[in-house]
Amino acid sequence: MSDETFRCGTVALLGRPNVGKSTLMNHIIRAKVAIVTPKPQTTRHRILGVYNDDASQIIFVDTPGIHKGDKQLNRNMVRIAYAAAEEADVLAIMQDVTCPLDRVTRELIERFADGRLTQPRIHVLNKVDAIKKDDLLPRLAMMQRLDPGAVAYIPVSARRGMQIESLLKQLTGLLPQQPALHDPEWFTDQTQRQLAAEYVREQVFLAMQQEIPFQTAVDIERFEEQGEGIEIDAVILVGSERHKPMLIGKGGSRMKDIGVRARKGLENILDCRVHLNLWVRVDEDWFNHPGKLLDLGLGTDQ
Repeated sequence: MSDETFRCGTVALLGRPNVGKSTLMNHIIRAKVAIVTPKPQTTRHRILGVYNDDASQIIFVDTPGIHKGDKQLNRNMVRIAYAAAEEADVLAIMQDVTCPLDRVTRELIERFADGRLTQPRIHVLNKVDAIKKDDLLPRLAMMQRLDPGAVAYIPVSARRGMQIESLLKQLTGLLPQQPALHDPEWFTDQTQRQLAAEYVREQVFLAMQQEIPFQTAVDIERFEEQGEGIEIDAVILVGSERHKPMLIGKGGSRMKDIGVRARKGLENILDCRVHLNLWVRVDEDWFNHPGKLLDLGLGTDQ
């Protein structure tokens, strides 16, 4: 493919929490670079995932779900999402069609459609495998009324891979004609250290209920090659003293389960043996402290 016809650029994946942005990106690039859980606000910072074929390189930017929250962490997450939108070549605005179009989602769509951002927009209607076709058609018509200036409205199933080729074709046609920006072998900007923190946090989210996951973060204090493997020391921060014993579990059972599951995931992606050491530490204000958020990679410059 000549440089005159090759296309390359960035696509910001935008939307409310839990609409399937991370699932879609992981499926397209065929690697798990963004953690996925059923809980909202799983993605906390922008994550790059790079798709390559003979004609294009699409640099996906998975963003935190746009939501309202009163903590500094929540405000940072939303700013990160909007900053990614401003810098992208194409906006892919996702929604979950199994849920009614609520007021917040409508306002989000109208905000991107108001003309302040001039990039081409594609609306991605996810989870169509879970609804009837007769229910999808009115939703498509509603999107056309809310954002008539969008380039396309594409129903997909990120989990099953339905209509992904159509989506990629549409996105590729909107990218600038320019050479690839990244080596074709490179598929994410996350370091191994960052991946380790995310895999541990994923298991915390899956293991815990109610508000506890949203008041936890993972800090990797040591990431060191040891022979043919890697030794990792990770601290799970919790926002309340009462959460610590709940996270540890009776006799350390829950912590052990979190560690085993995270280690298996890390060994799969790092392709080596992993020795994972976990601790729990209480830091009651970590989600409101700008310096701590920056240390955790959750500052607004991310």
